[in-house]
Amino acid sequence: MHETPHRNTETKITAAAPAGMFGPFLRAPEASRDIFRVIFVAACGPAVAGVVFFGWRALVICALSVLGCVATESLYYRVTRTPALLGRSHAALTGLLLALTLPPFVPWYVPLAAAVFAILVGKALFGGVGHFLWQPALVGRLAATVLFAPPLLARPLLDRPAWPVLAQNRILLGDVTRVDRSARYRGWRGTVARSPADAVARPRPRAFLRQLSLPGAKPPDSIATVLRHMPPAWDLICGAHGGGIGETSTIVIIVAGLYLACRNYVHAYLPGMIILAAAVTVAVAPVRSADGQAWQWLPVAAEGLDVGFVYVAYHLTCGELMLAAFFLATEMTSRPVTLPAQVVFGAICGAGAILLRLYLAFPIPAYAAVLMANTLTPLLDSAVRPRVLGRRRWQRTTDTKHQA
Repeated sequence: MHETPHRNTETKITAAAPAGMFGPFLRAPEASRDIFRVIFVAACGPAVAGVVFFGWRALVICALSVLGCVATESLYYRVTRTPALLGRSHAALTGLLLALTLPPFVPWYVPLAAAVFAILVGKALFGGVGHFLWQPALVGRLAATVLFAPPLLARPLLDRPAWPVLAQNRILLGDVTRVDRSARYRGWRGTVARSPADAVARPRPRAFLRQLSLPGAKPPDSIATVLRHMPPAWDLICGAHGGGIGETSTIVIIVAGLYLACRNYVHAYLPGMIILAAAVTVAVAPVRSADGQAWQWLPVAAEGLDVGFVYVAYHLTCGELMLAAFFLATEMTSRPVTLPAQVVFGAICGAGAILLRLYLAFPIPAYAAVLMANTLTPLLDSAVRPRVLGRRRWQRTTDTKHQA
């Protein structure tokens, strides 16, 4: 008898599937490691943008996170010999996605500890690739937020007063921790840091938006007043503002996400549904009035549609929403399989991210919303199913009774 040749333990996954179809197919199969490598290359786009605006420290954090994930998975495999942990490509992808969610000024041990949690708790305990419930990179990010809140944030569970970004004359090679706090920073263009500083500090854009709804914050006079203190729209689109390494550059994230959608690694309606649900929630979620006593519903129309649409656009482009929509919520194992379930999943992620941002002082609202939606994935897959073609809905119930 012929011996079966050894095969790589990584399964075959079809990327170029017809639109509206899911699961493994016979046409155009691709090894899972190849898919992970393509997504890794796409995720390098936001990482490069982060290195440009946050300097060499962002590159070091990315390297530590990737090496930490690969080393942890290799050591765990040597002990347990779990077949689904044999590949290194998914571990490297997990490490890069984890690094994109971290601030560029964290100490060196934060990405390493977060990488251990991402692999052991997020993936290995469930059996490896294809078996985990939560997005492993987000498990590591949540662990870093809980364990290292003081190094990550100025005070637990609240935004730092100011987050640094390299000045225009210090991009790429500057040290983001050397901040010129005396510099007057309204927009990034033309900013110059005085030696020996390399960066300028500015409150995160979402910190201004939270003043409209967060309990305990002094309510502003109007939405327009808050928008006047926001950075220019160009800063949010290109990424020249404080945030996680891969969170800030909206244009790079969208281009990389559309590339994955063209390769059919990401179904475009899932990130689209997340963004749509977030926009609708921002448009209708109430904000506080100037006296702080009453709540004003439908803020998109409260001060004119021109102010309302700018308010919605700023919510969509600041923070971690775009990164979560295109790279984290779309993870193949932790998201639902069917189209109706993915629509519900996207609505939960988008609406949950905005509600957590507006009404709770939580540092990673969009990531927490994705983790909550991941928890519901088995329920969504079993409850939200498409109707079998040629069969009426009542027939499914009848067939189930006959089988019982």
